[in-house]
Amino acid sequence: MDGPRIALCHEWLTTYGGSEQVAARIASVLGIREVFTFTARPELAERLFPDALVHALPLGERPSARHHWQRYLPLMGAAWSRLDLNGFDIVITSSHSCVNAIRVPSGARHLSYCHTPMRYAWTWRQEIERIPRVARPVWPVAADALRAADRRWSRHVDRYIANSKHVAGRIRRAYGRGADVVYPPVDVSFWTPGDRVVADAPFLIAGRLVAYKRVDLAIRAAEVAGAPLVVAGGGPDLPRLRRLAGPNVRFVPDPDREELRELYRSARALVNPGVEDFGMTMVEAQACGIPVVALGMGGATESILDGVTGILYPDGAGLADALRGFDPSRFDRDAIREHATRFDTMRFDAEIAGIFAESARRWASWGTRQLSDARSRLVDART
Repeated sequence: MDGPRIALCHEWLTTYGGSEQVAARIASVLGIREVFTFTARPELAERLFPDALVHALPLGERPSARHHWQRYLPLMGAAWSRLDLNGFDIVITSSHSCVNAIRVPSGARHLSYCHTPMRYAWTWRQEIERIPRVARPVWPVAADALRAADRRWSRHVDRYIANSKHVAGRIRRAYGRGADVVYPPVDVSFWTPGDRVVADAPFLIAGRLVAYKRVDLAIRAAEVAGAPLVVAGGGPDLPRLRRLAGPNVRFVPDPDREELRELYRSARALVNPGVEDFGMTMVEAQACGIPVVALGMGGATESILDGVTGILYPDGAGLADALRGFDPSRFDRDAIREHATRFDTMRFDAEIAGIFAESARRWASWGTRQLSDARSRLVDART
């Protein structure tokens, strides 16, 4: 064989977010032609994996699974464990829930790019609003069972890759395992600066509108600071956030990439009040030359240079103070963008190709070729 037969398994394909972008880039870099997922919106699957055949699991083929996949969480592990992966030499999981329950054939390698250990098990209190209402009273017991299962599934993985040092620490605490760190890919050739931003421009918060992002804190802080705020994105928290918002807040549901780029370019700063695993939006904003005001925890401490590319504030009470009187002219737009380029797509390609070349020693010529191609693209991009 010229190279190994590789399968990519991603949790579910129902929204376009950071984990989906990472999975798509892994498939592109390694030329993966078969992708498995619990459930998928066909148009999203085609957009993310145009050159691959995307298979939904039988349980996820139900129409209700595409719209209410949370109801199937207790069944997902069993569904993934029954997936027949015979014939594959390397299986890559893009994991943040139950996908690591898969069983690979004897002699095959299982590598997991982990966005975070399962939120519904380890940080379930932040996710309770996404759990079906009827299941919430018993979820503490369910979370205990999921944590035990997640630890057990972690033993199926041969090598972990984390999307940040912060997540690598979570992997170590949850599973007792080490992890390589490969930051997610950000297309800095697309996310580029626009015109200079005026001092009274609105602040921006962007991404999935889910509870752990703490968009509610940004809304309250903007009101206290008397500052305009744009909330860009969609998700289950949108109705609640609309009820919280005052006249200073404008919502832009589900902007496309071009719309989001213009929102970055016209923002005074991006606001990030939640604890992010990594936070691709923070890097996208910086690539557009826009500073970030973020809670000084989690992935923000790895993607933001405090005082140079943004402000890291110490706690929730400090956000209103950080927004009040914020002056974007204090920051050098070129320095902000230069910092963002260290997270570019070509860097991700080279690092991922290097890890998989090491894991494909039986196919030495294939692994060497993948790594050489990725490094050549990185050199070309930087010259």
